[in-house]
Amino acid sequence: GMVYEGVRDRIDVPFEDLGEQAVKNIDRPIWVWRWIAGDGAAPAIPAGVEGALPLPDKPSIAVLSFTNMSGDPEQEFFADGMAEDIITALSKYHWFFVIARNSTFTYKGKPVKMQQVARELGVRYVLEGSIQRADARIRVNAQLIDASTGNHIWAERYDRELGDIFALQDEITETIATAIEPELGAVERERALRKPPGNLDAWGLYQRGLWHFYGDPTRDGLAEARRLFETACDLDPGFAVAYADLAWAHTVEITLGLTVDAEASLGDATRAAERAVALDDRDPAARFALGRVHMLEHAYTRAIAEMEAALDLNVSFDRAYYGLGMALMYAGRPNESISQFERAMRLSPRSPRSWTYRQMLGQAYFNLARYEEAMAWLEKAIQIPSAPFMPFAHAAAALGQLDRLEEARDMLAEVRKRKPDFSIDTVRNTVGRYGRFSCVDEVINGLSKAGLTE
Repeated sequence: GMVYEGVRDRIDVPFEDLGEQAVKNIDRPIWVWRWIAGDGAAPAIPAGVEGALPLPDKPSIAVLSFTNMSGDPEQEFFADGMAEDIITALSKYHWFFVIARNSTFTYKGKPVKMQQVARELGVRYVLEGSIQRADARIRVNAQLIDASTGNHIWAERYDRELGDIFALQDEITETIATAIEPELGAVERERALRKPPGNLDAWGLYQRGLWHFYGDPTRDGLAEARRLFETACDLDPGFAVAYADLAWAHTVEITLGLTVDAEASLGDATRAAERAVALDDRDPAARFALGRVHMLEHAYTRAIAEMEAALDLNVSFDRAYYGLGMALMYAGRPNESISQFERAMRLSPRSPRSWTYRQMLGQAYFNLARYEEAMAWLEKAIQIPSAPFMPFAHAAAALGQLDRLEEARDMLAEVRKRKPDFSIDTVRNTVGRYGRFSCVDEVINGLSKAGLTE
């Protein structure tokens, strides 16, 4: 540790934080860092994110995925859940700018320097940590770094009984907030306190569900996420956010055409979202989920109100900016939606799901018949490896509308590689579900020019 502190800002070499380790001939653990030989580069930045992002005009922080030191891969979800809950709590401080988990988790398992993370995400502060679970006890190491100077603001080790984990998360969150912004008021502190689930097993199942939801957005992956969310809700009927994300999973299946009965899925989504709001109407994820349901019901005024309510509760909630953009666009206000999608992208610049923000921005321009601008954003969406068939389909439609027919045909071939049964009915059952301002006829017209005949 002493050697690391002496050389970290003097040489351009990546190190991995291994936390406290027991070593021979020393009777207490010492903090160990490992030099990473070779290219320690971070993962590639998704399309549309180039160079350093400017710092916001408020305290800004990225919480990295915690390192699992247990030696048990089954505990990986536990480490992710710790970081996820701290992100959620910090996001409720309206004086903070907090990067979304889908961007910070792209650094998971990668040897990166804190200054690099801060530069790529456009933040001043970075929190990193590790957990080690053994039977009924847990050890958490956390350190907060001012990346503009490389200085540690604080570092702490917490040893707790496993049953105290939710209180521990609140304690870490409060300490971070106090260290970054001493003038935080009591109201903001109270707002940040979560309503934790009453069942630790339910929390674990929910975290596993998130892993499938974010990491495997296929028919099977989403089905497994739903199963885990449902089981978490059965174990803890008061777990609002599990109901919220269950509703969200249903709506994603509908919009990607991955459900055999869209109306039944919408009914399931409605019940889960309404249950989430009934349990905790101050949970922004619950308000977002209900807003997504209202969109599929074509109740756009109510959808906009729910997304705005989510943002009142959490000003750093990238998902709600994205949802508000969708609601405005499908309400026939695509000009107003553009800034909302841009805000979502700024809050989550490296998210594996950022294809959807870029796709929706492309759709907004498409709906304005500004096809060149639409194509610029759709090209960025399709360059993200996790993108499914949908942005490719909109790109093919935009190229068709631009009479770039050879490129349109090639793009339609890419759509069919990802969804072999893609048809005009697919477009009607996905894009068309959002009502008369979805511009589904213009999409179909563009795809017809690309060669889609049925």
